[in-house]
Amino acid sequence: MNFDCVKETGVVSIIRGIEKEELLPYVSALQEGGIKAVEVTCNTPGAIDMISQLRAYFGEEMFVGAGTVLDKETASLVISAGAQFILSPHLSQEVIEVGNLYGRPVVPGAMTPTEVIQAIRWGAQMVKIFPAGVLGTQYFKNILGPYPQAQMMAVGGVNISNAADFLRAGAVSLGTSDLFKAMRTGGSREVIARAKEYLEIVQTVRQEGALY
Repeated sequence: MNFDCVKETGVVSIIRGIEKEELLPYVSALQEGGIKAVEVTCNTPGAIDMISQLRAYFGEEMFVGAGTVLDKETASLVISAGAQFILSPHLSQEVIEVGNLYGRPVVPGAMTPTEVIQAIRWGAQMVKIFPAGVLGTQYFKNILGPYPQAQMMAVGGVNISNAADFLRAGAVSLGTSDLFKAMRTGGSREVIARAKEYLEIVQTVRQEGALY
């Protein structure tokens, strides 16, 4: 499995603040629901070990990323732990360079047009528009005007009620912690159902686009 699955499935589950004993049941539920990419944030206690655990358990059946990577040192650590892609809340050239050096895609955070184009120039395959909920869906449409080549992930405030809107506006993928919230409220069964709902939204929006 490679970075293509992030765009193909259109959903990355953000895992932040999870307890160690919850990790495998949660990601197994995501997998059953059809989600193929997860992001373990580095401000989660034990994140490095969790990334290694997920890689060992799921192998190539799940695409495991590291999120909230703030500097090159952390980027190197998560790569050593087995992270297959890296996400940052901000734009960092040094993090992108480490990812490029070791063949790990980096999705840096960006908020301005200047940051978006700079991320592309530095070699980012996808740019994380953050916080998407604050910027709104129209922002994605506006960015695609001058930068039609931009591959954008909507992150920050993305949930089941606005997922379709961000996709219609031009986001190619969604990063959301909404699925993890479902684990806390309804357990694995709720995660599976919510994951399928997200993927159905992605498929529906893409089918709409194919009609025009």
